[in-house]
Amino acid sequence: MAGIGRNCYESSIKTLVIFVAEGIMTSNRRGWSGTLAMAAAGGLAALLALCGASAPSRAEVQISIYGGMNTNFSSRGEVHKGAVDDTRTIEWEGKSFQMPPYWGAQATYWFNRGASWGVAFDYTHAKAYADINFTADGVYDHLEFTDGNNLAMINLMYRFDPVGGGRIVPFVGIGGGIAIPHVEVTLDAFPGQKTFEYQFAGAAAQVVAGLEYKLNEAWSVFAEGKLSYSHLDTDLTGGGSFKTYLWSPQLAIGLSYRFPN
Repeated sequence: MAGIGRNCYESSIKTLVIFVAEGIMTSNRRGWSGTLAMAAAGGLAALLALCGASAPSRAEVQISIYGGMNTNFSSRGEVHKGAVDDTRTIEWEGKSFQMPPYWGAQATYWFNRGASWGVAFDYTHAKAYADINFTADGVYDHLEFTDGNNLAMINLMYRFDPVGGGRIVPFVGIGGGIAIPHVEVTLDAFPGQKTFEYQFAGAAAQVVAGLEYKLNEAWSVFAEGKLSYSHLDTDLTGGGSFKTYLWSPQLAIGLSYRFPN
């Protein structure tokens, strides 16, 4: 059974890697749908859950969903298209409680029941709106990543010894992955060429720290803070590019379920 469990998890990770690689090679960073992005997160979570049934009894599989909020630090934005060549510092808003809201899902595989170390696949739907007066601006008519700046990460997780009678578990994590933003850009000089699509935009990374409160052996609630970085190198409809990077502090509150052994 131990060999079956390990093979199952290895196959799940390989499937994800192949899925992402093929998507990058075939999409040229275009045509990526939001449904497919969420299916990737949900599909891997399902694979890990199924693996949990065949994994050795010492393994622990945990599925989490969360909501919360994100904001974004200002960043350097560059647009190059035809005669348009603009570089400036852009302020970004998160507007986490406007539709579509901030949310995420995570599947974590702890190497042993109660073990300190684990790995997690984390999908986060965050957002970024450029704080620009588009009526007066001479370059941009529209600039945002509102459906959203989606981050798919593989995290290395570490949880500390429980406190508070064994119910409170502090944890930290660090990881990397890819940014899959929904790119929404329209320039004043090209009003008929609106960019409105999902793209593979570049690499992403994050650090995580939080607390889990165990309600019982299966269920728990948690709160965590994240700081993510995403490098966004996006293509514009009709040619050209928009480039920026986003540092995004996040606060997440969620619910977790641990599969029984």
